[in-house]
Amino acid sequence: MKKFIFIFLIFTQISCDKEYVSEISDNNETNNLIEVTIFMFELCPVAQYMTLPLRNLYEEFASENITFRAFFPNLTSTQETILNFSNKYSIPFNCILDDNQEMVKQFNASVYSEVFVHFSGNLVYKGMVNDSYLALGQWSPPENHYLYDVLNQLIQGEEVKYFENNAIGCNI
Repeated sequence: MKKFIFIFLIFTQISCDKEYVSEISDNNETNNLIEVTIFMFELCPVAQYMTLPLRNLYEEFASENITFRAFFPNLTSTQETILNFSNKYSIPFNCILDDNQEMVKQFNASVYSEVFVHFSGNLVYKGMVNDSYLALGQWSPPENHYLYDVLNQLIQGEEVKYFENNAIGCNI
């Protein structure tokens, strides 16, 4: 019986240590969380176009520590229209109705397809996904892939100083 109690105590101690290590690991992962937030509107041509680069970026970068989400703050957006848009453009990340524009206010977003990247809770990038639109209605193949570059720098462990550019898209 003493042998059983001894083994039980050792097993319990080992189990507790693993939980402690797991908590430390989880906290460390939280500190390195990268959040990509984008504002979308189902009827905005720029937002529609950006679904492909966003989907590609999601497929390349999404992980336990890198999350993507899209907010739809247009007053005509509904759960149904967002779901239809998400299905039509095969958006693999969460699409969330922001009917009170609370997230627009929180992020100070101004146009649809504007993207925000937070790293460890700090804003490190605000602006375009890429520069394929230099003005409304003026599309060209992108030369700069801003969101890709920021995400790549972050996962490589490089320091990313805050920067922004003016996103082009339909006004919110």
